[in-house]
Amino acid sequence: MKLKIVYIFSIVNMVVAICGAQTYMLHGTIADSATGRPISGASIFLSNTSIGTSANNNGEFTLNRVTKGQFNLVVSSIGYETFTQSITVQNVQQPITIVLSPKANQLMAVVVGTYEKDGWQKWGNIFTENFIGTNSLAMSCTIKNYRTIKFRYSKKRDVLEAFADEPLEIENKALGYAVSYKLEKFLLDRGNQTVFYEGYPFFKQMDGEADKQKRWKEKRADVYYGSLLHFMRSLYQNKLSEDGYDIRKLDVIPNTEKKRIQRLYKTVAADEDLEVTLPKDTLKYFKAVLAQPDETEILHQDKLTADSIAYEENSTTKILNFESYLIISYSFKKEPFEYLQQIHQEDKIRTNITSRLNLWHKMPVHVMYNGMYYAVEDMVDQGFWAWSEKIANMLPFDYWP
Repeated sequence: MKLKIVYIFSIVNMVVAICGAQTYMLHGTIADSATGRPISGASIFLSNTSIGTSANNNGEFTLNRVTKGQFNLVVSSIGYETFTQSITVQNVQQPITIVLSPKANQLMAVVVGTYEKDGWQKWGNIFTENFIGTNSLAMSCTIKNYRTIKFRYSKKRDVLEAFADEPLEIENKALGYAVSYKLEKFLLDRGNQTVFYEGYPFFKQMDGEADKQKRWKEKRADVYYGSLLHFMRSLYQNKLSEDGYDIRKLDVIPNTEKKRIQRLYKTVAADEDLEVTLPKDTLKYFKAVLAQPDETEILHQDKLTADSIAYEENSTTKILNFESYLIISYSFKKEPFEYLQQIHQEDKIRTNITSRLNLWHKMPVHVMYNGMYYAVEDMVDQGFWAWSEKIANMLPFDYWP
């Protein structure tokens, strides 16, 4: 069975560019928008990194180890609306003042629809599989405050949505990270077999003895090589072949005749018995066409180079742009058995892990030095990455093996 599920992973509008090894300090104060008083204990971090801190008693904060580039700065505090702002770090940073607005009275909020009663019991496993993952690393991940997650399901659209009033506290004992994930959106469209989620993750390395730290370091490196993060960094550096990536173009031609017959078949079948209504020759043709695949795939044999699908926009950004699909194979890692189980191909001979990419809206993607790319919702991954690129395997963008 060919894997048809498509996973789209998004970190909201977060753009990061690392320019060399030089780092800077970002500092400022957090205040109440109504009173102007400082807010102590507020959480401040750069999304999808391990760079973060808390405001002191005077509402002051300092972020160290910040590289040049553009980031999403996230500030949150109990009783206040979460603050997010795109910031550009360059040279000497002036102090910044951030004001938080008190949350509106929850009783005044208008909620369209209702949440599922006993939602976690009904939808928790499905949410976890699509958000955390289904591999062995996912088995070592725990959402400590899972009760904060609420669900809404539309039977008519066959769409599941998830919401959380507070950041999800995720403990990843396999990689040694405690992840605070502010979930902005989760949407599982079971009819179209797609899942989309976006949010603001903050990573904190877990404490552990030397042997644990060593295992975590090894496991992080194992997860990194062959990942989408590794691929994007290799693409930026024009080292795809050197790093083990084989890229080819795939043309996918839809079977328009099958779609036409399906529409006719459905229209006739809605009224009468097909065996009686249609001539035998026509019915035979219908059935023959309906037995055909939905699309024809043509894989080009010429290998693609990085500069054939990406070009430099400026000193810190490259543009990834291509037509149709890319088939990406990583030669240094074989398909794990648990992945073959997921796609019901346990008897298949293990080959190099292979993924498929396409540009969802036919729009180019901007790729940064550290592997971050945007707009992430414009790119869809299928195959191995659709299975592996989940929270359980996620690494911060300031991770380097």
